[in-house]
Amino acid sequence: MIKYIDLCCGIGGFRVGLQQFQTDINNKYEFQCVFSADIKHDAIKIYNLNFNDNLKKTDIYNIDISKIPNFDLLCAGFPCQPFSAAGNKMGFNDSRGGMIFKILEICKHHRPKTFILENVSNLLTLEKGQCIQQIHKIFTDIGYKISYKKLNGLDFGVPQSRERVFIVGSLDHKVDISKLKHTQHPTLKNTIEYTAKYTDIDKIFAERLLTLHRQRSIFGHKVQDKRGGDINIHSWDIDYNGELSQEEKDLMNKIMLERRKKHWATKKNITWMDGMPLTESDIKTFYENPNLRTMLNNLVKLGYLKLEKCKDLVDGKRVYKDDSESGYNICKGKLSFPVSRILDPNGISPTLTATDCCKLVVIIDDRYIRKLTALELKRLCGYPDEFKIIESVNMYDLFGNTLMPPIIRQLVRLIYK
Repeated sequence: MIKYIDLCCGIGGFRVGLQQFQTDINNKYEFQCVFSADIKHDAIKIYNLNFNDNLKKTDIYNIDISKIPNFDLLCAGFPCQPFSAAGNKMGFNDSRGGMIFKILEICKHHRPKTFILENVSNLLTLEKGQCIQQIHKIFTDIGYKISYKKLNGLDFGVPQSRERVFIVGSLDHKVDISKLKHTQHPTLKNTIEYTAKYTDIDKIFAERLLTLHRQRSIFGHKVQDKRGGDINIHSWDIDYNGELSQEEKDLMNKIMLERRKKHWATKKNITWMDGMPLTESDIKTFYENPNLRTMLNNLVKLGYLKLEKCKDLVDGKRVYKDDSESGYNICKGKLSFPVSRILDPNGISPTLTATDCCKLVVIIDDRYIRKLTALELKRLCGYPDEFKIIESVNMYDLFGNTLMPPIIRQLVRLIYK
């Protein structure tokens, strides 16, 4: 019997992976979870429901280490926000980044034979690699042989590109994570719940996307105003804020591209940023039209453009430059719309994140456009169909933060071969 603890357990990705490993043919190991903890109410609800547990909200920093039952394996998907590209990337300077030192204390006290830690892929590059090097050192100093590697759920039979760093520590031997076997990359075709036929986003927006889709396929397309390219749908392409002339749409496309060019930063005496406001005189240098001012006023009125001052970099933060001349900038980013991307059944899903996986949609029968269902989220993260989800939780947040059980299944198989 291998006893383990499940820290920052979320909805139970580690536990599901270990259960899946136990079902493998010729597996001689049996695992028992002796302690679990998490701080999120919704995650605890789902964890208790699926594992018949009775967890309460627990701040791991406040755990009395001496009261944790003896165990052989420590599992922890410690908080990713301090290291994530979607967060502030403060690393150990963020209070949540200090969670690694609580885990270190637990390992010092209990001396488990093995631990498995999981975090975002940025952990490898943050502070030019110093964060992962520090983690390596503090555990090596207490006797563990450490290995770490970035793994992608896509390589383990799940149709989602989700890269995470896995760190394995062992008192006995260094585990060679590179020996993990990869499977063929699946597509979303067998993940989508085709019987779920309904539309659950803004009806006008949905119909405009579907109309465009009937004209030309928009599978795999993104909805965002601040980028160009063939796979981007802009709000002005579908007259989302109000009908525009072709001239006004052409102007929007030119402003979208020009606002990113570095020579504007030099002219405005600011540090370059990806998208700077351009004055009417700036715009005249690349777009000539006697009705320019009228067009700009209309685009502002309809909410396609906004007037704002430049921002400059001050102490690492972007702040408005009060003495700069106001210019025109694009209003909306990719999270401003009910949809951020239309998934392609013949492709894969981008990384699910807590902030925007509720904006990933699928098109069914060219008639319906909807968000991902609970069943689809489970499949996209490698959970079994029978895993239970209740309506009272924010399932997009939970699956946007979870780890993938199929990776744990293969990783544990490698450790206990």
